[in-house]
This record gives sequence, C-alpha cells and structure tokens, in this order.
Amino acid sequence: MLQVVPEEKTQAPAQAGIALDFRLARTATGLRESARLIPQQDFSPESFRRYLPASLAELSLPALELPLRFGGFSAEALEPYLPLFRQMGFEPMMGGALSGGESSTPVETELEPGSMISLLLVRGDLNLNTDCTVTYRQGNNLYACGHRVLAVGPAEIPFAPSHVLVTVPSIASSFKVDAPGQVVGTIRQDRFDAIYGVVGEKNPLMIPVTVRIQSTLNTQADYKFEVIQEPFLSPLLVNLGFVSTLSNTERAVGASTLQINGKIRLEGGEAVEVQDVLSGEMGTAALAGSVVATPLTYLLGSGFPDLRIEGIDLAVKSTNTRSLATLEQVWSTKSEVKPGEHIEVVALLRLAGGQTVTQKIPLDIPESVSDKTLMLAVGGGSSINALQFRLTPPGSAARDLHQVVKALNRMRRNNRLYALLLAPQRSLIVQGDEYPSPPPSLVQTFMADPAAASSINFSGTSVVGDFEAAASSLMIRGQKTLLLKVVGPGL
Repeated sequence: MLQVVPEEKTQAPAQAGIALDFRLARTATGLRESARLIPQQDFSPESFRRYLPASLAELSLPALELPLRFGGFSAEALEPYLPLFRQMGFEPMMGGALSGGESSTPVETELEPGSMISLLLVRGDLNLNTDCTVTYRQGNNLYACGHRVLAVGPAEIPFAPSHVLVTVPSIASSFKVDAPGQVVGTIRQDRFDAIYGVVGEKNPLMIPVTVRIQSTLNTQADYKFEVIQEPFLSPLLVNLGFVSTLSNTERAVGASTLQINGKIRLEGGEAVEVQDVLSGEMGTAALAGSVVATPLTYLLGSGFPDLRIEGIDLAVKSTNTRSLATLEQVWSTKSEVKPGEHIEVVALLRLAGGQTVTQKIPLDIPESVSDKTLMLAVGGGSSINALQFRLTPPGSAARDLHQVVKALNRMRRNNRLYALLLAPQRSLIVQGDEYPSPPPSLVQTFMADPAAASSINFSGTSVVGDFEAAASSLMIRGQKTLLLKVVGPGL
C-alpha cells in the first residue's frame, strides 16, 4: 500500500479517456481547421461498458462490491446504468440525503486507522459517494481501502470523514448508513492495492455543472452540482446527472420536445457549443445526456495535457408537443450547374401532424469541379454523419486542443438540414489532408517517402462541398439524393 504514493513530477501526464471512434472530416478543397468531427456513435451506457477495461470486469467479485450511494438522482435515469456500476465492482444504493449529501455540519472525527471516509464523486444538488476505511496515516499522507475503488490511477477525488449512523445486518449483504462531513482532503492515487490521499488539500479539480429547465408547468428549475474531472468517468457522471435533472422535472411518457442549448467552458476562454433538439413519445429525457456527454467524451479523450474544463452550462426548454420532421423530397433550383455557380436546394419536410414545411440550403459549386456529374446528399445530422463516416478514412487526428474545439463546434445537430456535394474523384488522403484527383507524379512523390507511404489512404469519392441550413426547432430525420449535371467549357 505504501508504494501507491505518486512520484513528484513537474507536469501531470495527459490521460486518455474513452476512445470512441470518430473522423475529422473536411471537404477536398477546405482547410484542416474547417474539419468537422464525425462520431461513429453517441455516448451511452452501452458504449461505456464496451470500453471498460477487462480487468475491472474480472474484479467484480462479491467481496469487492462497494456501496455506491446516490442522492437526488432519478431512479428511472439510474436504471440503465446499474449493470455498468455492478461491472465496475459497486452495489448502487439510493442513499437519500444522509448518505448522498455532504453534511453542512462538520463531522468531528480524527482520521486514523479504522475511520471511515467518503469519496465524493458528485456533490451539490445531486450527490454520489462511496466509502472506504482508513488503513494507515503518516502525517498528511492517508492510505485506505486495501484495494482499488475505480482503478483510474492518478486521480483528483475529494474525500470527507464519514460518520456511521447505523449498520444494517443482512445475510445477503450488510450495509452501513452514514453521513459525510465537509471535505478535508483529496485522493491522489487509486490503484489495485490501495487508494492514497493527502489531508489538507481541499480544492481538487472539479467540473461545475449548471442546468436550467424551463418546464412544461411554466416554472423554472435550476440545478447545480460538481463532478470529478476524470477522462474516463466525467462523461458518464455528467450524462447521468443531466438525465436525472430532466427526469426529476419532466414527465417520462407522452409527446415531448427538448430544446437544449449550452456550452462546455474551457480554461483560456474557448468553449464547445452544445445545441440540439430531441423529440418523441417516450423516454426523450434519456437521450438528452449524450448531447453534452458526446463532445465531453471526445474532449477528454483527446489526451492534451493543457485541457482544463472550467464548467458546463446547460439550458433546456421543454414542451408537451412532438416537433419531429421527416425529409420527404428535395429539388434544386437548377438541374444543370456550372463551376462557381450559386444555387439553392429546397427540402420538403413532413411534420408529425401531417403538415409540410420547406427549408432552403444555399450552396456554391466549386470552381475546381471537373466532373460531368455531381451527387448531392441531403439529410438530417445523423444521416449525413453516417454517410460521411463511411467516406472518410480513419487516422486523421487533431494537432492541438484548438483544432479539437473547432471540430466539435462543427458537429452536426438533429435540428438542421445538411448537404454533402460528392464528386466521383479518386482522392489521396495523407495524414488527414485530402488531394482530389492527384496526378501520377504526386502519387509517386508520396510513395517514394516510406513514412508518407505508410499513412496514405485512397478513396473513390471526394466530398467537394459541405453545406447546412439554418437551425430550426424541429428534430429532422431522413436522407435524399440529387444528381446534378455539370456544364461549361471543357465539360
């Protein structure tokens, strides 16, 4: 246990989070800085379980089942996460205010071997904590548990002394009801043999989250809570917390639409915008968590050491209506186009009640087009994402955090129409940069360099245009395709 103390380092190493598959995609004539992040899937409990290290699943033995106490969380929101927490070695319990929240009155106890401490993973209007017994203390260095808790390695988790109110005996599984006190230190290491913390470090790095909900009852509900900043766990906790606030406030069954706006604020002034519209007849709130957890997952998974999240602000407007639209038909103002020409594409959307509305997408035919035929794919964000994910090869990565933020801010939403202009060009992609219709001399130049040759990808279709309509209050689904004939000198 004494070997768990971390070595002194001048700079904390970058930690990678959940490695969800994605592409940094851009048009063949665009700049790397204009790339979009195209996710293969949104964050969900299932995606988290898929990336859970196998060692955690193997250690999920009854002897290591630690009570994980929830306070203020919705039981309905928590239900899909129960298998995940059990796989991690916990036994989830709805602890209520006593075991879930940080007591306003200090718990008078001197931390010594045999004392109980609570690790506060979430605190505020929502609370989540798990307990450990102190094994050894040497000055301000504290060792507890005698086994791992989350197995995250280097960590920043606030801990507080905990007062046991009562022990409930059970042949199946005994448990204790406790009341955590005020924060007295920070857990710095969570290893297989023990957890190690420092008494007196009371300001660990946390992510403040605020949620403001304009309810269908014409009232406003405000929630404030903090979660630990940890690449692997933060998206999970923010997802669960956000869904719980909605489930505690809004109904679960019946027509519902959620308009979500917000931002993930980073140290240094940059921010990732959060915006989307979700609509359905049942379980709409359960989908909302991924709207913020998905970009947060890619942020924390980027592994850049200079990443610090200052806070997450979310605002939700809820209505008792269905704002769904299906793409039924598309047409363009011209079927024959010239290079450099401006046209408009009109989309006919069928609403849930049977009404129809139209939306226009302005687009420009690139000057460099040399093909006789272009294909235009029009659809909602998820449909166009699926198409472009297949067209973009893996391997493109962001150079720095600034590029990650720009790519995340260009993620496609459910409340807009998008259009991809595709040309039947054989393109060459080297380290994320695309070269449409490359001449043989360029191919030979790249192939002559072994380092460049190993990172070359070929594609039979090039994205030569990427366009989008204005944001709407509708959740748009579906995809349609148009063929455009290119005319002009030499074509």
